[in-house]
Amino acid sequence: MTEKILLDTDIGSDCDDAGAIAILHNFSKEGKAEILGITHCGSEIGGAITIKAINEWYGREDILVGKYTQGVFLEGEFYRKFSDKIMKHYLEKNEMPYLPDSVKTMRRVLSENKDVTVVTIGMLNNVANLLKSEPDEISEESGFELVRDRVRCIYSMGGNFEDSEYAEFNIRMDTTSANYVASRCPVPVIYAGFELGKDIKTGTFLDTAKDEHPVKQIYEIFGGRGFNWDPITVYCAINQENKLFKKISGKQITFDDEGKTVCKDGGKDGYLVMEAEPELIRMELDKYLR
Repeated sequence: MTEKILLDTDIGSDCDDAGAIAILHNFSKEGKAEILGITHCGSEIGGAITIKAINEWYGREDILVGKYTQGVFLEGEFYRKFSDKIMKHYLEKNEMPYLPDSVKTMRRVLSENKDVTVVTIGMLNNVANLLKSEPDEISEESGFELVRDRVRCIYSMGGNFEDSEYAEFNIRMDTTSANYVASRCPVPVIYAGFELGKDIKTGTFLDTAKDEHPVKQIYEIFGGRGFNWDPITVYCAINQENKLFKKISGKQITFDDEGKTVCKDGGKDGYLVMEAEPELIRMELDKYLR
């Protein structure tokens, strides 16, 4: 089965977002994923251009890329640890691209497709704003209706399901949006918690990649290896039944004001647990991170 993927990322502060996009492209080459669009949930323009650069490296300049335009969010040096470098290299050979608003991009993708799996590997502000969006020139349906009618499920890197006292970064940075999605989303949300990727690092095959490979350049800034929160989320969204991770369903998942995970029985959502040894997971992810 080919999963139709709409990806939303906060790429800029860590290399695992780039690794996740690389894995998505390599699954796409195998026919296991169809990339419908990739959106950025921060307002630093370098993040969206980094997405463009990675897509074009894999020969996919046709993929829709959206940028957060609804305010200032995730800006500053911390959020452009590598994107300034990638943007500079990209603009040396290309003109500044047109980057539509992320929510508009999501609305367009959903209006033209059905049975979409949305994957979020950043904060949930774009998804929250999508759910709030009104009918427009793209679609007569509201964002809530588009998600209800066009999305199968959402896979989200967020939360912590081992330590209820740990406020995971993606949730903590925008708890309002996280709880809006948790309470209003009409389709199941499956969370890949912080605990899944904290002890697994990948990037082995990037060592032999060409120096111009933007994902290799990004990983080199982080010492050549990266954690796997985002790659795991993308992997499981494409391979929703696999031997590495098990889905725990039937949960009601919300977050407190500090971003700590609150998980109760009785709901439509779920989370992933590790079913294989970390080394086996590392080897499987590394196959697609190249």
